Amino acid sequence: MECYNSNSESTLAEVFRCFICMEKLRDAHLCPHCSKLCCYVCIRRWLTEQRSQCPHCRASLHLHELVNCRWVEEVTQQLDTLQSVSSLAGRKEESERDKCPSHLEKLSVYCWTCRCCICHQCALWGGTHSGHTFKPLDEVYDQHVTQIKDEVAQLRRRLMELITIVQEVERNVESVRSAKEERVREIRNAVELMIARLDSQLKTKLLTLMGQKDSLTQETEQLEHLLHEVEHQLHTNARSELICKSGELSRMIHGIRKKPMTSFVTAPVPADFHRGYLNTSVES
Repeated sequence: MECYNSNSESTLAEVFRCFICMEKLRDAHLCPHCSKLCCYVCIRRWLTEQRSQCPHCRASLHLHELVNCRWVEEVTQQLDTLQSVSSLAGRKEESERDKCPSHLEKLSVYCWTCRCCICHQCALWGGTHSGHTFKPLDEVYDQHVTQIKDEVAQLRRRLMELITIVQEVERNVESVRSAKEERVREIRNAVELMIARLDSQLKTKLLTLMGQKDSLTQETEQLEHLLHEVEHQLHTNARSELICKSGELSRMIHGIRKKPMTSFVTAPVPADFHRGYLNTSVES
C-alpha cells in the first residue's frame, strides 16, 4: 500500500512539473492546445527566444493565449505536504533496509577500497576491511546524488537542444515549401504573360488574314454579280438588243479581267509564334 501511495504521489508530482525545465511549477500556465503545464518564465523565454509554438504539441502559441492556472499553487502545496509525510515514512523504511546483514547496525560507512557500504563495526572490528580507506556514507551518498542530478540536468539540456534542432528543421521545411510555392507562382505568372503575348500575336495575324479574306470576298462577289448579269442578258435580250449591248458587256468583262491575279496573291501569314521570350521567362 505504501508503495502504491508513493507511486501515486510520484505520478502527481510529474503532472505538476514544468515540461520545459522539469522542475516544480512556478507561476503555472497552461497551453490551450495540449493542456500541458509549465512555468510562465520558461514558456515566455521559449516563445520569445525560440519560436511562437508550443514545444510539446508544436501548435501555434502566443503569450496572450496562455491560461493562467492560479489553482496549481494550492495543489502543489498540498502535494508537497503529502510528499513530506511520505518522505518521513520512506526514510523510516529506508533505515530498516540500510542495515548491516552481519551486525544489524545502520550502514554509516563507505569502504572506498571495496566500493561497498558497511556499518561502523565492520569498519573497526570486522577485520575484513582492515587498512582500507573509509568515507562517511552520507557524504558519498550526497556526492552520488549530486552527480546524478548533474547528469539529469545535462540530459534535460540535451532534450531542449534536440527540440531546438527539430524546430530548426521544421523551419527549414517551411522555408523550402515556401520557396517552392513562390517558384510556382513565378512560373504561373510567366505562363500567363506568355499566353497573353501569344494571344496578342494571334490577334495581329488574324487581323491580317481577315483583311486578305475580306478583299478576296469583295472581288468574288463583284465577279459573281457580273457573271449573273451577263448570263441574264444572254438569256433575256433579243438578238438585236444583245448585239447592241455586247460592247458594253465586253468592256465590263475586260474591266474585271484587266486586274492581274497576282494582285490577289498575298504573302502567307506565318503560323509560328515568337518563342525567344518564352525560354527567357521560364528559365529566369
